[in-house]
Amino acid sequence: MRSIILLIGIMIMAGAVHAADYEWTDSQGGVHFTDNLNNVPAKYMDKVRKLDLKPVIQKEDQTSQPEQKSSATAAQSPYGGHDETWWRSSFTSLRNEMKSIQDNLPGKRDKLDELRRKFYIFSKPSGRIAYNDMYAEIGRDEARVAELQKQLAALDDAAAKAGVPVGWRQ
Repeated sequence: MRSIILLIGIMIMAGAVHAADYEWTDSQGGVHFTDNLNNVPAKYMDKVRKLDLKPVIQKEDQTSQPEQKSSATAAQSPYGGHDETWWRSSFTSLRNEMKSIQDNLPGKRDKLDELRRKFYIFSKPSGRIAYNDMYAEIGRDEARVAELQKQLAALDDAAAKAGVPVGWRQ
């Protein structure tokens, strides 16, 4: 029920906004709007101005502006709108993060094995909690490495499509 009332209210407001086609200023400086010339007082008929209501965003403007931006960007760099520094830093940051995680994984796996042995020997609940936490952390790290590999492959594909030299991808 509320949605119907809301919908009707929106439709009425939209119609009211579009209804103001004429504008005039009274002797006190107040600005008035109407859609009917008969509503304008006779002494202000010489001050009536017909409003040219156009949408704020026109289709012509939408199509011309992106072309200008893309052509300006393309003029700056023929490699997908980015320069050599951007491409090199993008590849480097992904590879460095992946290498950091992969370098820490063997130590975490060793610690997991140690926690497993302690749990079986001492059978303490705290040992099981520490084991489960380390197991979950390793799982998150492995998932992050897989995600980084996908991002690196997608970046490499984008670089290939943009014609980025292979040296920039290293």
